[in-house]
Amino acid sequence: MSEILRRVWQAVRPVTGQQRFLWWCGTLLLASGAVHSVVAVVDWEPWWGAVTWRKPVVFAMSFGILAWSVVWVLRQLPPRRWAWFPVGLLGVGSVAEVVMITMQRWRGEASHFNQDTTFDSTVWSLMGNVVVLVALAIAIFLGWALVRFEGGPAARIAVVVGLSAIMVSGYIGFGMAAEGEAAFDATGQVPSTVVFGVAGSAKLAHALGMHGLQMLALVAIGLGLRPPPVRAQVWLMTVAAAGYAAVFGAVTATAYAGRAWTSPTVPLGLLALAGVVAMLAVAVLVAGRVLSGAGRPSADVLK
Repeated sequence: MSEILRRVWQAVRPVTGQQRFLWWCGTLLLASGAVHSVVAVVDWEPWWGAVTWRKPVVFAMSFGILAWSVVWVLRQLPPRRWAWFPVGLLGVGSVAEVVMITMQRWRGEASHFNQDTTFDSTVWSLMGNVVVLVALAIAIFLGWALVRFEGGPAARIAVVVGLSAIMVSGYIGFGMAAEGEAAFDATGQVPSTVVFGVAGSAKLAHALGMHGLQMLALVAIGLGLRPPPVRAQVWLMTVAAAGYAAVFGAVTATAYAGRAWTSPTVPLGLLALAGVVAMLAVAVLVAGRVLSGAGRPSADVLK
């Protein structure tokens, strides 16, 4: 197991200044999420609601994992000095977004949709602008991966599908922001949660889009630890990516239909189930291959 962990670290560790910058941004965010998890336990306030420790924890963890994931993406791309631009947008933007969310919680104010005072409205506006910059960075990485990807074909599928899903997640996020602002304008109060229609789970759809990159990256890294033939790698990654896309698409369509994720239509429910089965099947196959080959020498195909 130690050998597996060592080789996983070799596949994801930062090796350039840009990668180290993003890695430290992600580490800072994950540490903040961990600290505020302890604060949430000690404070013992409700986890859900407009003003809650959940937001500093979840957003820090989410942006931190995203930053670490993009380090792995950069490992598959040729080094370029101009890449400091998207790297800076993502790293600084992620930290700034979480700092504003955390600051509002310590002030005892809602971070999202809050327009009670000029200061709160300014913070909310800045948060929206920062997210646009982060989305721009992701779009640049996606375009770069489509043009000059240097990793294996399985990793390319993981990167393109994962980054594309983050872009879709951003679109869902802007829809959530519009719904939240509309609710605030109608009631004068910050909504405790945002749904599409009657019960559409906007948060779940948004979260699935944000973190598909990590799920697919794990498959790609696992394939690199004890690589089967390239055609088999592509086939397995295609199945995993298709499964993820099926789940993400079904959950998103269910949300926009205004239905709870627990009560989709029959076709969407079957699509999501098929997607879960496909992802689990690939995960079991890859994990079994890696564990069965633990301790055996194997050439890395990932950089």
